[in-house]
Amino acid sequence: MDHVSEDELALYAFSSEAVPPERRIAIERHVAACVSCRATRDFFAVAEEDFGDADVWERVAGSATRESLVAYAGRIAEEDEEAEELVRPLLDAPGKTAWMNLLAQRRFRTGGVVRKLTNHAASIADSEPLGALTFADAAISIAEALPDDVYPARAVYEIRGRAWEKRGYAQCMLGEFKAALESLAHAEHLYKRLASPWLGLARVAYSRAMVLYEQQQLNEAAAIAERAQQAFAHLGDDDQQMKAAYLLAGIRYEARDLESAVISFQHVMEYGESVNDSGWIARASKAIGYCEVQRGNLGEASLHFHRALALFREIGPEADRVSTEWGIALVLLHGGKRSEAIRRLRDIAAEFEKHGMVTDAALVGLDLADGLLAQGHMQQIAELAKHTFDIFMNAGMLTGALTALAYIKEAAASGTLTTEDLQAVRGFLRRAQRQPDLLFIPPPRNR
Repeated sequence: MDHVSEDELALYAFSSEAVPPERRIAIERHVAACVSCRATRDFFAVAEEDFGDADVWERVAGSATRESLVAYAGRIAEEDEEAEELVRPLLDAPGKTAWMNLLAQRRFRTGGVVRKLTNHAASIADSEPLGALTFADAAISIAEALPDDVYPARAVYEIRGRAWEKRGYAQCMLGEFKAALESLAHAEHLYKRLASPWLGLARVAYSRAMVLYEQQQLNEAAAIAERAQQAFAHLGDDDQQMKAAYLLAGIRYEARDLESAVISFQHVMEYGESVNDSGWIARASKAIGYCEVQRGNLGEASLHFHRALALFREIGPEADRVSTEWGIALVLLHGGKRSEAIRRLRDIAAEFEKHGMVTDAALVGLDLADGLLAQGHMQQIAELAKHTFDIFMNAGMLTGALTALAYIKEAAASGTLTTEDLQAVRGFLRRAQRQPDLLFIPPPRNR
């Protein structure tokens, strides 16, 4: 979903009549469905008294008059409307953006095009990070070619910073952590050129925490995520605050600080309930379920998983629905119902394979191997490891994961496989998903 720009939301909140009727209807429909844009609109609406303050707008927009504000926001709206027509064909064929020299065509050299490309990069970064990087790079090339004074009050640094910020996020999703941190540092430098850089700096902190989390630098990641959460709370951006809270809870889960993780996830769930956002409720419920499995509270885990499953079946996405069913299978496995758990885990692994989510399929396979190991079915584990190895090969994932899977196969075939072996490979595969160059080192054996 492409979000409405902050400039346009400010104009809409301040003087909706200044927005063209068709665009006003589109904004109203989007805001009704989008928690993030609704929070931004509400923030501007609450701050309306300050909009008439000369000192406020002299710092923010370079002019203290209502007329200048409306003219500035109107210009942004016009740019975005033009960019919509220009960029739409590229969104349907992202490969074109990689070779098409947008800078050579004057009509593309606008802030509206930068915002459109950046918004699209943000919307696909989780599912298509390579495509997101392509769009972010295109946005950066145009943004940096714009004159520094193209907008009042150095506002060009906002769109430059956001393009670099989304570049860093896409690089994180691709496992390019060093490059991601460099891009985020550049975004931070650009945001600091603004009169009010705080929202941009909070977003950079959130993305930086995510990079550190993926690198397993958990203490530093938690500290930065907590600062980002506090900054978003201070700025009144509730949805971004919840994203930071959810990330912080995930970091605490990874660090096995399960009590703190549950508290944070519950906070997110309560927020979802307060704004009637099924997505937040479902994600938080699923996460709490996994925490309770680790804490041995299987009844609580089951309740949370089933609540999440009912919501994901209704709203999607499919991957979250399958991962919730995975959690229910783990409840059965840890509850001693191994045969039923094994049956479900096989079905779940097959679903992940069908969707091309081979690492998730492999991780489910390790849980399946736990159940088979408890039943003494070493040969089935060896066959499972070979099957997963072949899937990785066919997907072209020639990484250390192949070595790890071969290790499982050989250990099972020789009858020496242990739960510690499975746990070591499980931890490796989670890291290798974002770090393909990571090497697998077999765990030491006490023989």
